[in-house]
Order: sequence, then C-alpha cells, then structure tokens
Amino acid sequence: MKQHKSTLGILFVAAIITLMLAACAKPYHFYVKYDLTESAVDLKGQAVFLKILDERDSVDFLSQKARNEFDLWDGRFALYHTPKKPKGKVETYPLTGLIEAVMKMRLENMGITVMEKKMDDTPLFELTLNKFFLDLNDRTWVSDFSYTVKLTLDNQKTSREIVSGQAERTKIMGRGAGEILVGDIFTESINKLNIEKLFKNAGIE
Repeated sequence: MKQHKSTLGILFVAAIITLMLAACAKPYHFYVKYDLTESAVDLKGQAVFLKILDERDSVDFLSQKARNEFDLWDGRFALYHTPKKPKGKVETYPLTGLIEAVMKMRLENMGITVMEKKMDDTPLFELTLNKFFLDLNDRTWVSDFSYTVKLTLDNQKTSREIVSGQAERTKIMGRGAGEILVGDIFTESINKLNIEKLFKNAGIE
C-alpha cells in the first residue's frame, strides 16, 4: 500500500513539473538559412523598385501536422547565412518581409540599386508569392515554394518568369529537419531566378 502511494506521489510530482515546464516555454521563430551565391553578372547602374505580393490560396505556412511540431512558433521568420543557427537575439520578419530581404540581397549582389520609392523612370520588380508551404507526411517533411516575378517599366513591355520547387526530407528528430528543408528549397528557388534574362526581355538596358 505504501509503495502504491509512493508511486502515485512520484507521478503527481512529475505531472506538476511537466505543467510548469510547459507554462515556462517561450515562443520561438522559424529559422530559414539562405545561401547567396556570387553572381558573375554585373548589372551596375540599374535600379528597381521592389514590391512583394502574397497571393497564396491559403495564408497558412504550416499544415496541421507540421503545426503540431512547431506548436510554439510565433509566426515570424529568422533569416541567417552562417553554417549554424545564430544564438541570441536575431532580426525576424513576416513572410513577405523575409522574401523582400532575400530578393533585395540578390539584386544588390548583381549591382542593382533597390529604390525606397517608386519613381517614373524606375522599373517595377514585382514578386508575387504563389505558394509557400511545409507539411509533414508520415515521417517525411514536404515543402512547396513557387512565385512569379514581373519586371516592367511604364507597363509598356513586361518580362515575366515563374519559379517553383518542391522537396522532401525525412524527419529524424524534432523540427530541425523541417527548417533545413525550407532553407534548402528557399535558397534553390530564389537563386534560380534569371534576373539578367528578365532585364533583357523587358528591354531595359
């Protein structure tokens, strides 16, 4: 009888500790690693006004199963470029802000100036997000990412390109593999865009 009471006491204490730990848990960001590749193309002297539109059918980035793994996600994305996730305080973005920050990096890496305001003689570089989704299918992370870029000056001649990608990664432990997968497909899809071709097709020299 005493042993039974002792066991119940241990279980009760364990339950209390678990509840306390859950109450103390803090929301976390979704970390996205982006690898910027050096560009052999120099478009120095060009300038654009960068605009990001979100036209996804669903505003949910995580499926219900994926959300169960990221139960305390605060809805913000933390961007990093180092081999490992940074520690301490980091700058975070909403989804459109994340894409804007990365595309600005790509443009400036090619010598293109990203203007703060739209001027009459400044081409419009418009990126429309079509899909960005992370799902957990059994023990496999699946991510879809697609967007459309339109480059135009005074709506006279428009150059357009659609970029899409899908990738899978086996879930080993925790949510880390999901973040790695998103970083991989994000990097691949952003770097896949042929910016030089966009300028040529739009007749912007």
